[in-house]
Amino acid sequence: MMWITWRRYRVRIILMALYVFALIVFMIITEHAYQSALSSCGFRPTGTQLSACSGVISGAKSRASYVVDGLQILPFLIGLILGTPLIASELEAKTNRLAWAQGVTRTRWLLMSWLTLVISVVIAMSLLAPIIQWWLTHVHASDFVGTSLIQSNQFSISGVAPIAAAVFALSFGACAGALWGRVSWSVAATLVGLWLVLGGMMGWIVPSLAPQVAVPLSAAKLPSSLGWLVSAGVRRNPVVHVGSHTSSVTAIVQHCANIANSSPNMQSGGGNESLVYLNCLKSHGVQAVDFYQPASHYWILQWREAGVYLVLVAALLGLSVWVVRRRRA
Repeated sequence: MMWITWRRYRVRIILMALYVFALIVFMIITEHAYQSALSSCGFRPTGTQLSACSGVISGAKSRASYVVDGLQILPFLIGLILGTPLIASELEAKTNRLAWAQGVTRTRWLLMSWLTLVISVVIAMSLLAPIIQWWLTHVHASDFVGTSLIQSNQFSISGVAPIAAAVFALSFGACAGALWGRVSWSVAATLVGLWLVLGGMMGWIVPSLAPQVAVPLSAAKLPSSLGWLVSAGVRRNPVVHVGSHTSSVTAIVQHCANIANSSPNMQSGGGNESLVYLNCLKSHGVQAVDFYQPASHYWILQWREAGVYLVLVAALLGLSVWVVRRRRA
């Protein structure tokens, strides 16, 4: 069964491998261009040299952004090209009947076909992962002040989570094919579903997989090299004792916003209403804070995100088996 699946999908697997190889070549080219730009300008230029070099560095980074885009769409390509036709094409062409008539159980037929593609995807993504880490470290994490891979646009394409995300995309496409039974419908469902799930993971789920660090706005902000800015908000100042009859945080925020908007400086165009607002919050024992995921949480978040994807893969695989076992031949 695995050999048959390989014969059916060998062209698509080879094309995906060529796409990955092209990404690797382009990463090497852009890394060399970026490092050459840094060397020619000096790693920490100052004054007029800094201004002149900014354009050179920006040009090198803009070309590197194409690699980021190519890596971000890779799970979608895996789900659409390998995942959706895995079951849907068989059901649509009714070639599944031949396999089921040869004494192969439906569960074994599905699992062996799925496993053949998963092995290919895991091998390709595992080989790609250390190259991505190297490339990001030499390009995005080697700026004048430095950045870290915890930044959202770098976090989403680095580490171990993209490997699990690729397996999830493949499984999602296969499950969509089992549910709809037609390739065209499965492609549409996979495209929309992956966009929602992958976007939701980075937007809401991943930032909540580890405790966030709150940094008051009145204090020095956490440098971009140390953390991923998740959101902004307000909270009670933990060092200020408040009584039981103190107004709620929401009421205080509204009160201070009204004061800032009605301040004489605001009405005269002075422009320091933010300072009035922050001082008002401080006087009521409330802090305006930014919430970060620190760089030390990088691998914690990576492994937990990968775990979430694997749980979803198990659920999708179970649903696919259940649907195929109950489908009329």
